[in-house]
Amino acid sequence: MRKDLLKKVIRAMDLPEDMDPDVPRITVLGRERMLVENVAGIRRCTEAEVILLTGRDTLAVTGEGLQVKELGESRALLTGNLQAWRFEA
Repeated sequence: MRKDLLKKVIRAMDLPEDMDPDVPRITVLGRERMLVENVAGIRRCTEAEVILLTGRDTLAVTGEGLQVKELGESRALLTGNLQAWRFEA
């Protein structure tokens, strides 16, 4: 109920979509770092692939030597040789 109300307020006030806690915010720093905010958890973590759970979908990141360097309340910092990322339903 609370999330629904928040989404209605965001739409009514015409605020940016990234204010929605179900929408991941992704910041890529070069080829070696990715900060993903609004993360609900990790589904899989290997050196070749990290799959993060977000409010709507999952985010799959592939590369070489991947590591989850930091995992906070709703964010994850990935490091390694980032090669690709995609959303999966």
